[in-house]
Parts: sequence; structure tokens; C-alpha cells
Amino acid sequence: MNIRRQLPGRGRTPAAEGDIARVIAIWLDCRKRYGRYGPYLFGSFTAADAMFAPVCFRFQSYGVEPSGEAGAYLATMLAHPAMREWQAAALAESEVVPADELPD
Repeated sequence: MNIRRQLPGRGRTPAAEGDIARVIAIWLDCRKRYGRYGPYLFGSFTAADAMFAPVCFRFQSYGVEPSGEAGAYLATMLAHPAMREWQAAALAESEVVPADELPD
């Protein structure tokens, strides 16, 4: 996963849009059912949020900006101290694996 690379709008195929919609639907369902307990999927931070952490970075990298409750959840995740630490470490990384880089 390349947190450093920003590719807004890149690869937004119909299949990718379907995947994005499915993720947002999951987030909205969880927030609707458990939002009264806190800002994460099931209220407090759980393994489910940890599982979606890479997806949150992908949304950021590709400029996916959900609105409403899904957008609030994404912002909450990206502001989590562990996520900020992960991002800072990624931004400080100097190694590049050319085979893993998408062409411009």
C-alpha cells in the first residue's frame, strides 16, 4: 500500500464505484445501528475499524470523499492517533519499489 501517492479519481471504473458504494453502505449500516455508542463502526474502536484502516487510506489516496455519516467516519479514522502515526511513518519512508508504483 502506498500512502504517499495521491491519485484522485484514478481507476474509478464501474466495478471500483460498486466496491466504493458497498464499503460506504457497510459503514452507514454500522453507524446507523451503533453510532449512539461512539464515532467508530460499532461505537468504540474495534477490530472492524482496524480492518477498514487500509481502505480509509485508499479512499484518501484516490480522492473518495463520502458525504454525511460515512464522511464523518472516514475523517474520524484518518484522525485516529494510530492512523496518523502510520501515515507519518509512510511519508518518511524513502524506499520505493518500482514494480509496485503505478505509472503517472
